[in-house]
Amino acid sequence: MDILTTRYERMNMSEKPKKFEKKNLLYLVIAGLALVIIILLASWVIISNNSGATTEETGTTAKASSSVSSASSTSTSKYVEGKDYTVKSSNDGVVDKASVDEAMTATGVNNYENDMDTDGGNYAKIELYYNKAKNVVVQKLFQNGYKNNEPTVIIAYDLSKKEMVTGHIGRLYYDNQPLIYTWTNNTVQ
Repeated sequence: MDILTTRYERMNMSEKPKKFEKKNLLYLVIAGLALVIIILLASWVIISNNSGATTEETGTTAKASSSVSSASSTSTSKYVEGKDYTVKSSNDGVVDKASVDEAMTATGVNNYENDMDTDGGNYAKIELYYNKAKNVVVQKLFQNGYKNNEPTVIIAYDLSKKEMVTGHIGRLYYDNQPLIYTWTNNTVQ
C-alpha cells in the first residue's frame, strides 16, 4: 500500500519533524529576560521624571522638597538667604506648608528677587497670617519706607475657592490671627 500513497502524503513524509533543542530554549529565556529588563528600565525612567520632587536650596543649606517654590535661592541668585533676606516660618500646627506656598505663588510674593528689587516689589517686609474661620491667607506687604508698622498693600488668598479675595480686606481678616510666615529684607537701612 505504500505505493498507493497520495502525492500530498509523500511530500509530508519527506520533511523531517523539527526537534525542540536546548539551545532554542536558552535563547528564548535570554530574550524574555532582556524584555523584562527593558520594561523595568523604561518604567523607572517614567516614574522618576514624573515624581514631582525637586531639590530646593535656600541659603547655605539644601533640602529635598515635594513642593515647587520659586522662592528658592540658588547659586545663580542675586540675593542670598540669611545675608540679604530672612525667612521665618511658624505655620506648624496651623496650616500646611503647601497651602502657604499655594497662596504665595498665586499672589506672586514668593519671587524674592522681584520682591527685593526697586523695579519690582521693593519690599522691606512681608507678613502672612492665617484666618482659619475663613480659610484665608492674608499677606501684609511693607514697601521700603513704610511708617508706623502700617502695610503698603494687603492681599488675601482664599484657600477654599483657590482665588484672590476681592474687595476690602479689613482688620477682621488678620487681627488676632496667627502670624505664620515672615520675610524680611535685610538690605533695608
